[in-house]
Amino acid sequence: MRTRTGSLRRRLAAVVAGAVAVAVVLVAVLTWFVVASQLHSALDTSLDREATRVQRLIQANADWTGEGSSGCAYAVEPACVRRIDTSEPVGAGSGPLTVTEQAHAVATRESARARYTADGVRVAVVPTRTGEAVMVGVPTRQTETALTRTAIALAVAGAIGIVLAAALGYVVATVGLRPVRALDTAVRRVRDTADPHERVDVHRNDELGRLAGAFDEMLAELAAASDAQRDFVADASHELRTPLTTLRTNLQLLTDDRPLDEATRAALRAAVTEEITAMQATIDDLAELARGDRPGADTLTTVNLVSVVRSSAATAARRWGVSFRVQFPSSDVPVRVADGRLPRLLDVVLDNAGKYGAGEAVDIEVLDGRPVLVSIRDRGIGIPPEDRAHVFDRFHRAASARGLPGSGLGLAIAAQIVAASGGTITAAARGDGPGTEIVITLPAG
Repeated sequence: MRTRTGSLRRRLAAVVAGAVAVAVVLVAVLTWFVVASQLHSALDTSLDREATRVQRLIQANADWTGEGSSGCAYAVEPACVRRIDTSEPVGAGSGPLTVTEQAHAVATRESARARYTADGVRVAVVPTRTGEAVMVGVPTRQTETALTRTAIALAVAGAIGIVLAAALGYVVATVGLRPVRALDTAVRRVRDTADPHERVDVHRNDELGRLAGAFDEMLAELAAASDAQRDFVADASHELRTPLTTLRTNLQLLTDDRPLDEATRAALRAAVTEEITAMQATIDDLAELARGDRPGADTLTTVNLVSVVRSSAATAARRWGVSFRVQFPSSDVPVRVADGRLPRLLDVVLDNAGKYGAGEAVDIEVLDGRPVLVSIRDRGIGIPPEDRAHVFDRFHRAASARGLPGSGLGLAIAAQIVAASGGTITAAARGDGPGTEIVITLPAG
């Protein structure tokens, strides 16, 4: 990949100045060509008019001998006139009115008219009488002087335009790249401080403004992700510290030299096993949450919801010794859900209902529609109103549930799976008595 060096402002200023300079030069050159064409056209028109006047005078008066100077020294019309005939050879005469092949051809009627420039004089040759023609010349020095002055004026104007273009390019680059400099400063601050909470203070309704806004949004997402990661690590450390402390204490008792009876030793071994199992479950839940946090980690597949609900309800019933009453349509209910994660979603929610359901039956209802709705209602201790807004947060456990086993990650995993599937999950108090109702919506397959 080719790397460019140097300041973007200098390159942009050079591009703008170069473009304006090229435009100025092109306009100057085109102007000069237009002015030159117009002046030469005006000179030829004036010459043709004078030649026609002299032609008519000669044709009307056979004794007319002509006026003016053969040296073409005058700057007004007629400047110089000379009558020629076929007897004069080519090259006869001197100065700009020397007989030329074009003039001789007009006198012999081989050509109807001729026009050319010789020695700074624009000459027109027109026929008069049989075997004769008249040469009329007008000096071109006024036209050439005007063209020279025009060229000088255009050159000076072009030079001034190029200087102004360079200044304009610098100003445009300075003003136009101000948001880029602010963006660059913010990026450098983020790089140096590793703090994504920095913001780019640019308010423009153009491409650069939108770029700065997009960068601000990216920084906000990075800051949110960084904060969530920091909180996640802190919460995980806190949750793992307690079982590790318990494990260390129990292991010290088991390995201590003091004699322990077999019942105490068995109780300590059971406690160690229980803590290790709890830690393993917490670590597995943490790994699952971390995997689900990766963008694009899940693809959606179509699954029959009814069969998965049946299987998960049977598993939860065996685990908690609670009856799960399921109501669902007679036909299959396909839903689109994160690949392979629907059983985990239902296991988490039904496990929660069985754990906190106070041994009462749990009602499960599946409603086919768009979206598909799943309602899980238990008759347990319920969720206090102050905890409902945080029930799907990681490691959050209501005060009434802290004495029961669990890491506080189950409903967070459920919320993550539902969000990855494009659905919703809510928790509310049961309307017909004590308990909790979890409502899940999933896109129909």
